[in-house]
Amino acid sequence: MSFFTTDQIGVSETWLELQLSRPHSSLSWAVVGGGYLTTNKVYWLKVSNTDLSPEIIPEEYYRNRLVDKGEKEEVLGFMTSASLLDHSVVEKSLNGLHVRSIATVGLGNAVRVGDTPKLNKKIGTINLLVQTSEALTFSASIEAISIASEARTLAVLESEIHIQNKNNLATGTGTDCIGVISPTGPNGIDYAGKHTIFGHLIGATSYKAVAQGILKWKRARNLLFPEYSRSVHI
Repeated sequence: MSFFTTDQIGVSETWLELQLSRPHSSLSWAVVGGGYLTTNKVYWLKVSNTDLSPEIIPEEYYRNRLVDKGEKEEVLGFMTSASLLDHSVVEKSLNGLHVRSIATVGLGNAVRVGDTPKLNKKIGTINLLVQTSEALTFSASIEAISIASEARTLAVLESEIHIQNKNNLATGTGTDCIGVISPTGPNGIDYAGKHTIFGHLIGATSYKAVAQGILKWKRARNLLFPEYSRSVHI
């Protein structure tokens, strides 16, 4: 039985919604609610190239969609072109501590870290949310994002996504976003590194959620382009 049963996930083709049963602290660089804030709602909004023309400001567009939805509270909001119906949820527990990671994965604009920036008309991103059962301090939340980022990168590297016209493997996309949420409260956990239980759970769930999402993305492309092998060229 899931520890997070009171925090409900709802999904449609346009919105993936996580309704939290109590307020959570959030640390992210999300389009809406980026930085450090307190919220009890997390949304993913599916968009397309036509939705985000050059003159459109992404945050403004997103907030207008929230108004249309009737949402008045501050939320954590991810934006993606990936299929929300193919989202991945992975939960792991150890010694009374619990972590859940939720990922949506698209690799249309896969890049290798350190590459020179360039305009890419393809869309696709990895959005990863990590939820912990216990409160984390601000510094521990930063460490948790670092662990989740490392896990995301490992999953992408192992998937062997090659950058077009290069032999280099992608490490992510140009628009990846990661958020960490933990219930608000005193006496937050101070450390979440790889030698801690939370660090282990964050890394394991993040890796598996992204890996599952990549597999779903690859399967969808293979259905459309059977000539694609396990090693995909972007």
